[in-house]
Formats: sequence, C-alpha cells, structure tokens
Amino acid sequence: MGMIGFVVAFKYVLIDCKNQDQSFTIVRGYAWAEYHDDIYQDVHAKLKQSGKITESECVGGGRIQHDASSKHLKVYGYSQAYGRADHAKSVELLRAR
Repeated sequence: MGMIGFVVAFKYVLIDCKNQDQSFTIVRGYAWAEYHDDIYQDVHAKLKQSGKITESECVGGGRIQHDASSKHLKVYGYSQAYGRADHAKSVELLRAR
C-alpha cells in the first residue's frame, strides 16, 4: 500500500539574525501560527534566550505549500505585517536543508 498524499499550507517568515561572530538568515514556518508575527516573536525569543543571536529582524513573510507525497514546495504570498519575503532566497535556504 502506498503513502497517502496530503498538502499543507502554512505561514512563514524570513529572518535576518546577528550574533557576535556572524550574520545569517533563516526561514521558519509553522502551521499553528495565525499571524506571521506569532512566528517571528516565538523564534526571536527562543534564539535570544539560547544565546544564538544578539538581534534579529523579520524581513518578510509569505506562505509555504508542502506536498508531502511529491516532496514539492511552493513559496508564495506576503505578510501584511512584514511585507513580501524574498521568495527566491527563502527557496534557496529551504533547498540547502
């Protein structure tokens, strides 16, 4: 019996982060988030508390549609609070994972 496919869509944010040694950009998205700011505030607090960052800035948001059966991702849309993320950069970071 094959795997039953399903498609989920969820909000994501693109975050520029800094610590004492480097600057880096991360992509984070969660199905539980009602707003893009929910994701940003959660990720920022956890990274700051862990000492992994000294500061961060959300540089945009959108949605990710994930088709588990075909392993296909579609990155699209925008955040009303943060604007449209650089989707090409987001896809590049997701592919690197």
